[in-house]
Amino acid sequence: MKLTRCFFIILALMVLAGCAQTQAGEPMRVYGQAKTVVPTGYSMIGSTTVSVLPNTVNIPVEGMYPYQRWHSEIYGMGDSYVIVQKMVFTNQFYRFKALVGPTQEMWGSGWRKGDYTLSAETTDAEYAKYFACIREKGGQLAPLYKVTMFDQKVTPAVVARVISLTPTQVGGVAAMPSFNDLYQYYEYGNGFGGSGNS
Repeated sequence: MKLTRCFFIILALMVLAGCAQTQAGEPMRVYGQAKTVVPTGYSMIGSTTVSVLPNTVNIPVEGMYPYQRWHSEIYGMGDSYVIVQKMVFTNQFYRFKALVGPTQEMWGSGWRKGDYTLSAETTDAEYAKYFACIREKGGQLAPLYKVTMFDQKVTPAVVARVISLTPTQVGGVAAMPSFNDLYQYYEYGNGFGGSGNS
């Protein structure tokens, strides 16, 4: 009897574990109302956290640096990849400004959309870390990628982003902008909900 009960408990845990991992082709929540769908045929190869340093001039507390982190899941199929990310602005003194650029309805909500190119040998510190993670996981990389980026400001302190990397041999599209070219900030106040822009 105890053995049977133990078997069912293990089976239930396996089912729960399976349900917890989003399968390709199924809707997944990035943050809040921001959702995406990983294309069918892709599988998760790993996750990583990448720190970036926003271009802020005045740091209100001496010795405090506003490093922020992209929490990322990387899905791959051959040498194509989709990176699903969220950034929760933990620094209490700054908030995201509105994202500027053309938008498109995707996955049930509006996202800013951009098309770029990106070399797998990029010297941009942020993007180089994603490629390094892919290499560490045994992934194949093409020399040049077409990038389709979708991002949205979910709240003043949260941005969700989806980056699709597809191998290409054709340039002619703008290079992927750096973090500080894509995201600007405003000073939120004194850290206790002081005056600021939305």
